[in-house]
Amino acid sequence: MLEYFYRRDEQEIFSARAKELSSMESYLLSKRPADIHLSGLRRIGKTILIKEFIKRHISDKNILPVYINLEEISETPEDFALKFVGWHVYWYYAKGSKLPFNFLHLPSLIFEIQDKELRESLIPLTQELEKARPDRQKLLQTCFGFSDLLSRFAGKRVMVFLDEFQEINNLTNFDQTKNILKLLRAAKDRSENVVYCISGSIISEMEHVTRDSQSPLFNQFTHIPIKAYTREETSELSSKFIADIDNRSLGLLHLYSAGNPFYLVHILRKLMLFIDKGEELSEGLVKRSFISETLSPSGMIHSYCNYLYSISLQRAKGYGVLKALLDIIATSEEALTQSELARLLKMSQGAVRVNLKELQNVGLLFEKERKYHYIDSVLRYWVAYVQNGVEVSDFPKEKDLVSIIEEMDKKFQRVSQELGKAREDTIKDLMKRFAGQEIDGAIFGTSRKVKLPGFKKVERYISTDGKTEIDVLAENKVNWAVEIKWKGRAAGIREIEAFNRKASSLSSRLWFVSKAGFTEEARSFALITGIYLSSEKDITALQSLVHKNQ
Repeated sequence: MLEYFYRRDEQEIFSARAKELSSMESYLLSKRPADIHLSGLRRIGKTILIKEFIKRHISDKNILPVYINLEEISETPEDFALKFVGWHVYWYYAKGSKLPFNFLHLPSLIFEIQDKELRESLIPLTQELEKARPDRQKLLQTCFGFSDLLSRFAGKRVMVFLDEFQEINNLTNFDQTKNILKLLRAAKDRSENVVYCISGSIISEMEHVTRDSQSPLFNQFTHIPIKAYTREETSELSSKFIADIDNRSLGLLHLYSAGNPFYLVHILRKLMLFIDKGEELSEGLVKRSFISETLSPSGMIHSYCNYLYSISLQRAKGYGVLKALLDIIATSEEALTQSELARLLKMSQGAVRVNLKELQNVGLLFEKERKYHYIDSVLRYWVAYVQNGVEVSDFPKEKDLVSIIEEMDKKFQRVSQELGKAREDTIKDLMKRFAGQEIDGAIFGTSRKVKLPGFKKVERYISTDGKTEIDVLAENKVNWAVEIKWKGRAAGIREIEAFNRKASSLSSRLWFVSKAGFTEEARSFALITGIYLSSEKDITALQSLVHKNQ
């Protein structure tokens, strides 16, 4: 079962996402189900998560999953209506086990329907499609209503998974279909045993559909964020390719992939190809694998970045200026403001503002503290090189990449520093919400419960002589000093000792946060000295607990 829909190799590498699967089950399978929106960046793993959910529940006699990629059916309203219904019929009879072509065209769709009652229910749709000028409102009402009709016929809850949901907006360009979201909302409200899960890769458009008060689907979906992998989750997936991977290589894989499962899988596959050619796993080999996969024309990451770059610019207006903006931001040593970009392009700030907004709308850039950044650090790297004529061979030698590796180290060191600064702000915001909550001590590396004190002041500390800096100093009756290391390797005993020396006089409680966790020596020292230790995974858990107990 699911041989066509969810390939065996995909099933074998599916990793992590236990929390997200549990949330989907809670909302979709409960007695009173709720419609959900899987929100996340492109290729972050939303589609494979849906596939895994369907795999785990396809044998449930009480539900009927229906997966539809709207990108494949949103060319015309007529095509959409027929294929929307066809996919429902496909999942009822074939359940993802064979090719769907016969279900997506007439008259072959009719021949695939084995039940007379269900076959006759399609007569209004087929008759409308035979007309020279079909009533598109009627077509859409019929196809959206088919989910409920199928649910009643099958006696099951129909779960409609609509992937690349933002593509439905393409149909608003046709006569009689500008209100397509209203028609979907009306059908959704009339359905008794149908639940929806939508997802899309252009976050700005999905946010508009689900959170804009003027949208017919405003406040209709519970949002489940699909985030980049933590280092622990990167480790889980990487171990399926290389069982005994060392900590340093793992840290580099996490850094270069930015925790994106798609990038990680293809870097690992290239790494395995190098190893199969007789090379040994090393820091240099990880770097070469990333570079060749990203900068070689035959690399999957190269192909994806080329597609993403091209399709995003096609969706936006003003190709030439947008391309120039992306190139400048990709190659700049530091993040740039709107005025700095306008000066470099010799354009007015107003014109640059409009184009920056376009790039934000298509999901390539975001703004923080009035500066503009790539959402995808790998795409930024690809643009900086490939769009300036730099490409490499499939299996380059290390000596041929000396200058590229040197430049890459600088670029990703800056990325790591930027991420560390962002994480410092996150920890500050988190500590401002401490209010006496009692938390499982395991999050802080201790066996005892930890009571989170409220603080009057939470900010970075610099001594008057400028010699001592503390990432976060939280002050009240009990002071907490926090050190944050957001790097790809585990923090060691020397770093913990140095933090203890500089901060113990300022605070009665020391807390060290390390993205990649800690060495055993560091943990032993912290246990003796009473220093709290937390990894990226611990911080994620703490955020959830603090939010829940506010």
